[in-house]
Amino acid sequence: MGLAKSQLDTWRQILNKTTNSGLRETWRSRLLLRPIFVAMACGGFIASAHAASDISGTLVRTCSNQLNGTQYGDALLDDFRGTRFPSPRTGGFTVTSVEQVWLALPAYCLIKGTIQPTSPDRVDPAVKDPSYRVPDINYQIYVPAQWNGKFVQLGGGGFAWKTDVVANGIQTNLQYSPSLQGIALSNYAVILSDAGAGDSGKSFNPDFVRPGRKLGEVAKQEMVKNFGQDSIKKSLDVGLYLLKKLTGSKPTDTYFVGISTGGRQALKAMANWPDAYDGIVAGAPPVDETNLLKSIEVPAVVNDWVVNWGSASAMITSLFGQEVSQQTLSDGLGAVSRHLADVAIESGADYDGYNRLLDVLAPVWNVQPRELLPFFDAAASQKKAGAKGKKIIVYQGTSDFLVPCTQAGEFVSKLAALPSGGRVTSGEIKASVRAYFIEDYSHGFYNTNTLLRRIGLTPLQLAWNAVADLDNWVHDDQARVGAPSLARNATGEIPSNQALNAWKCIASP
Repeated sequence: MGLAKSQLDTWRQILNKTTNSGLRETWRSRLLLRPIFVAMACGGFIASAHAASDISGTLVRTCSNQLNGTQYGDALLDDFRGTRFPSPRTGGFTVTSVEQVWLALPAYCLIKGTIQPTSPDRVDPAVKDPSYRVPDINYQIYVPAQWNGKFVQLGGGGFAWKTDVVANGIQTNLQYSPSLQGIALSNYAVILSDAGAGDSGKSFNPDFVRPGRKLGEVAKQEMVKNFGQDSIKKSLDVGLYLLKKLTGSKPTDTYFVGISTGGRQALKAMANWPDAYDGIVAGAPPVDETNLLKSIEVPAVVNDWVVNWGSASAMITSLFGQEVSQQTLSDGLGAVSRHLADVAIESGADYDGYNRLLDVLAPVWNVQPRELLPFFDAAASQKKAGAKGKKIIVYQGTSDFLVPCTQAGEFVSKLAALPSGGRVTSGEIKASVRAYFIEDYSHGFYNTNTLLRRIGLTPLQLAWNAVADLDNWVHDDQARVGAPSLARNATGEIPSNQALNAWKCIASP
């Protein structure tokens, strides 16, 4: 089958461009997007699942090095900010680099940049130390030449790992392994940010929490709020602006996908800005993060958690790209509690300051089921108007060594109970939420026993394309139900409390 003259002219332009990234980046990019040969091997089924348009000609014109160093004012984000659920303001944003990777299959444009804080001269009035400066939020946006018109925001891990949208796209493709539905992020535009935390995820040391003039002021710190919630929408707004600048259009659908901290971010995103997202996938979300942090106050408790170190080490290494010993993990988690205890003391708290500080942070960092009521209202209103739905997928391993299964179990149990005093019906909740509980699955990987039983399954694979299932479900309530392998409830229906109790995913009565 021949190419049209316009297509040939476009690709001549592409091949004449100079790639900034080289062949190593090209091969890495093939893992993020669907290779052409995979689509051919599957008889075109994958291509039909997420039909994409060739926007290579547009990217040749718009993905330009002339964008490097460009600074933008916050007012440009007003079109994406929303009125009913408004976005937090930024101090403006900057494009710091543009990578044009034309030899990949498909080609793509990768833009990196920073989002500036709103604190005057970066001096946060809620921080005790006047020499402290609020850091930028680092972001990356990835736009493929074969684009399906949809946008995925990826969440972070640990304390929001350093931004690398290509590397984290590979992580997501491993998590949601290739199947008949194709690579997880095939043909999606993608954005990721570090929540302003930079490299803090590598050390498990949330040093973005600074001593305040008073204990109650710590939760007001811009960096604390960025990590807890604000960076989510700030990054999305910047991504939407740049996506429109590069492609000329807004996405037809916007999703948030994440595991661990990224799973918590996904639920925060939908709770705080339900009008901005069509659906989310939240894996192993620490929805009650402050109580989770209370449990690591004593380092011995941390040591007790590490019961399957071989798998834990593999997971940590995969997340942070470096060898991590058991002592490093134990020391890192212990450092979290020591740092927060110091923050509490310097903020004027008494001997119980650690717990009191976490209580202060809880409204900013944690996610309560009742906070999703606006989401259910929006989802029900859209369906009554004949529009597409809004959907939530939660998944949790029953053998999670880091985020207890009770976090997700009790969260979805309370979701199912919302109609007793809420504004939505149980039917509307069932129509908008799927929650999978996966046997022998830990924090992002199968444990050793399962690996022995399932030869050939890589540590991060779920044999499930959650992104494709979410997308299909958003547009069709009757879409085929996919499920992660070894899911105890393959339908995704919220389990009964009796079942959750049997799986040790809810506190015993």
